[in-house]
Amino acid sequence: TDFAPINSDLVDKYKKDDSFKQINEGYLFYISVNFQNSDLANLNVRKAISLAINREDLCENVLKDGSQAAKGFVPSGLSISPEGKDFRDEADTYTSYDKKAAQAALDEGLKELGKSEITLRVTYGTDESPMDVFATYLQNALSKLDGIKVEMVATTKQDRIYNKQKNGDYDLATTRWGPDYGDPTTYLTMGISTNGNNYGKYTNSELDALMDKVANESDVNTRWQEMIDAEKIMMDDLCYIPVFEKGTATLQNKDVKGLVIRPVGVPYTFQYVSK
Repeated sequence: TDFAPINSDLVDKYKKDDSFKQINEGYLFYISVNFQNSDLANLNVRKAISLAINREDLCENVLKDGSQAAKGFVPSGLSISPEGKDFRDEADTYTSYDKKAAQAALDEGLKELGKSEITLRVTYGTDESPMDVFATYLQNALSKLDGIKVEMVATTKQDRIYNKQKNGDYDLATTRWGPDYGDPTTYLTMGISTNGNNYGKYTNSELDALMDKVANESDVNTRWQEMIDAEKIMMDDLCYIPVFEKGTATLQNKDVKGLVIRPVGVPYTFQYVSK
């Protein structure tokens, strides 16, 4: 066997081996926010949720599969600029962990809402690993804040998407998105108010107008900057809360050279392989 994905239970055993390699799957795992919930429509509450998540700890000590903390809504390794730079290297970082700042944001949000506590449901599918691990980690993170009570809603992936989310019957849903093509718009269009996957009914007229420009822009450099600006609007608003970019831990025969692994399209290219 020259190539084999391994589960997190084996990572500690093999992570110092020469054959150990972690690869990027291209999936972004994130939290879908229901803006029809008046508590979650408050920006400070959304900020508190994002700041409460220690993404590095989740990736390195829990998932242990090569996943990495998400810095924005467009994952790394997906697309490059006209000058050959990765989108993530040119866009800002919009995530961080700060429990103290999370509590301060929540306190301000509760004050604005006129409440002392809010209850949020976390909806997830038990049949879409590692969504259960993600959801449990989120529950633990939010439970450490004073003023949030968490209720877990365990279901199936199909029910989560096509019943709960599609019908607005959720507060927070742990979900993921994989790229359909190697361009930032495969993620950014999800912030458009009329997008069919915008289950949380997020609406921002400035973003809608900017994404319309992106769709019709003929200058590649101008279009690239417009997409960076569009992600900034989405992340400043926290219309979705990015958490991690899914990875896979693998063992690869070190005598095999030239295996190309991509996060979009055909994942493995063998035409350059030598052994």
